[in-house]
Amino acid sequence: MSSQRVVSSGNCESAAHEQARVRGNMDKGVPEKFPNNVEVSLEQKRYASILLVCSWAGIFLMSATFLLYMGGLFNPVIKPSQIPLYWQMNVHQYALATHAPKGWTWLGLLNHADYLCLVGVAFLGTVSILGYVSLLVDYLRKRDVPYIAMVSLEIVVIVLAASGVIHVSA
Repeated sequence: MSSQRVVSSGNCESAAHEQARVRGNMDKGVPEKFPNNVEVSLEQKRYASILLVCSWAGIFLMSATFLLYMGGLFNPVIKPSQIPLYWQMNVHQYALATHAPKGWTWLGLLNHADYLCLVGVAFLGTVSILGYVSLLVDYLRKRDVPYIAMVSLEIVVIVLAASGVIHVSA
């Protein structure tokens, strides 16, 4: 007698359907037990949208300014052909060798393409603040005091760190 298991056609079809569903979700990178009923708040959607749009804008800005730099436009301080001379240096050695500005003084050198490239990086640094400000506005409207406090603190810490008031020394 054969030791094969007999499965009714109803169970076989539902099992096959379940396997196909799981396989389809696995192909899409969705975990097997991913809940389909997760609700995302309007604030979360707005925050995510701001991060998405601004991140792509920053990437575009960095790409455009990099192409200007590599094209030799806007009188770069360090020409692209000289960059290999500095590859082996750490940041402190590089700053000494190139007389690179400290802190935010690079803003005075935006007429040079190599410093113009930093605008995109600085913009990307503000993206999270823009998202937090949108959250702060929403929470102020709702008078949600705990979230107002958390988001305000996040904004203050990021701004203080970017301004150089808060820093970590090596």
